[in-house]
Amino acid sequence: MYAIRPASEGDRDAVVDLILRQQADPTRHIGYHGVTIEDVVDELGGIKPDWAGGAVVGVGDSGEIVAVLSADADAEVGRVWLLGPYVELPADHPVPRQVWHRTADDLLDAVTGLPRLRGFADLELYGHRKHSLLADFAARHGFAGGDMSRVFTLSGSALRSLLIREAGGEEPRVLTREDPARAEVIDLHERAFPSRTATGRQLVDGDRGHTVVVLTGADGLIGYAAGFPQPGEFYVDYVAVVPGMRSAGAGRAVVRGLLRELAAQHGPHERAAAVIMLGNDASERMFTALGFALHLELVGYRRKGTA
Repeated sequence: MYAIRPASEGDRDAVVDLILRQQADPTRHIGYHGVTIEDVVDELGGIKPDWAGGAVVGVGDSGEIVAVLSADADAEVGRVWLLGPYVELPADHPVPRQVWHRTADDLLDAVTGLPRLRGFADLELYGHRKHSLLADFAARHGFAGGDMSRVFTLSGSALRSLLIREAGGEEPRVLTREDPARAEVIDLHERAFPSRTATGRQLVDGDRGHTVVVLTGADGLIGYAAGFPQPGEFYVDYVAVVPGMRSAGAGRAVVRGLLRELAAQHGPHERAAAVIMLGNDASERMFTALGFALHLELVGYRRKGTA
């Protein structure tokens, strides 16, 4: 068994190294993290108000960090995203699954006892579909669902071609604080994404770092896309079109507009990515028509209790 304690900022480098080693293995891959050092450093840095105050680590006999579970809590959304658990065991360990689960259980008990997580009862886990340890862990701790999502990516010349403005047609514009479409975006967002990771207000105010582009017509909002830059990647987080205007190219138009705006603000990136829930065939068709291709499949688990 490993000693579990709250994380400190001095643990960050060792934790990044541990996460990178684990992320390279699909059977240990957690969906909230990328696979490069730039990805992981950026993701830990994005946890507010700080990473260490919402994380716990497991320490081996020699003082080395061999396990970690980080938590990203949002009081406005009312949810906690658990980035892990990660448990690293020697390849020749005689009972790796049992020790993994005992350590993961201790990490969960410790992280949910941190002051930052007090009052939260809505927790999420997210990992590769081959991460059977995470699936078993989720089931034992009452996480329901197992909802699958698929990551689609676009890179190279296919991405560059989307950054070229098309002649004719209505162009999406960047949503500003004075834009009259703000209220319509908030309303559409809340209706389209009941399990959202950002509220409509957070989205339009940029609290989570999103850039939002909108397409409007004579009758108001047609659709919007929202996303943000990550190391080497533009991430398309949300796309929604009002009922009655779907299947007419509006979704593709706002995604193009978003990618152009992100490139203009942040310079060229290697690829673009989007996560689509399994069964959302319309979104898959839209992103596939833009040139995106399936990259990997992830599974989400959620536990809603009483705070």
